Amino acid sequence: MNCKAIAASVLAASALTVSLHAQRMIAIDSGRNISTVDLTTGTKTAIGQTTTNAGTTAGFAYDGVTGKLYLTSSSLDSVFLVDMSDWSAKLIGSYGLASVVMHGIEWDTSTNTLYGAGIAGEIYTVDTTTGQATLVGNTGLSSFTNLGYDLVNDTMWMTVSGSTDSLFSVDRTSAAATLIGPLVNSTNPNSLAWSIDDLNLYLADNSTDNLYTIDRTTGAANLIGPMGSGNVLGMAYIPGTGRLTRTPHGCGTVDVFVTGNPNIGAVSYTHLTLPTS
Repeated sequence: MNCKAIAASVLAASALTVSLHAQRMIAIDSGRNISTVDLTTGTKTAIGQTTTNAGTTAGFAYDGVTGKLYLTSSSLDSVFLVDMSDWSAKLIGSYGLASVVMHGIEWDTSTNTLYGAGIAGEIYTVDTTTGQATLVGNTGLSSFTNLGYDLVNDTMWMTVSGSTDSLFSVDRTSAAATLIGPLVNSTNPNSLAWSIDDLNLYLADNSTDNLYTIDRTTGAANLIGPMGSGNVLGMAYIPGTGRLTRTPHGCGTVDVFVTGNPNIGAVSYTHLTLPTS
């Protein structure tokens, strides 16, 4: 496909500006229960429950440009779209793979792509119209994998539970994982979420039921506080007051702008360059 055709396909989905939802971290457990999370204390507050058709709920991913919240079901090997007005889940489709157990999913704002992580170390892209998962590669790290995308540094972070219990960065073109360091204080990491408001990477551990921030230079998990009992498997950060705008420039770059956010101000991040042929 040439640059003109690629640019045209990006334009329809990317030339968007939408208002951001009220600032909050939300979490979901394996029993479909949804809570807000206090980022200063770690405390969860129940706000609803998603619908039974979602099966065992295992992870969230939020697209701040379109305002869409995606949900992965590890029992149904499928992806859903969640209505944040009543938390109902609408099936998008099956991943098309048997027993993939897609535990971690995350939205990459720079490329408008939903990524997923399988239990055997695989990294996939997920079609948000059909649910079909396409293999990118294998990290070589098998167990429950969590993903968190950092827009400012254009980095996909990853934690893996089990004997590894460490922070990695992951290459989104090859799935190659680079070790940052051990989490030290977390023994069963089960969800990651990056906040555009305070630029922190947050981690929930469902063995200790604690919330942490992660030092992205060492990998160490720093305790915030107890979340309360519950098998939290997914988190997503809904940004504060402001707007996101993603603007394509033909065969050049795609800029992601954040404006009106009281903690960031008017800034822009440029990550995606379309091919020229």
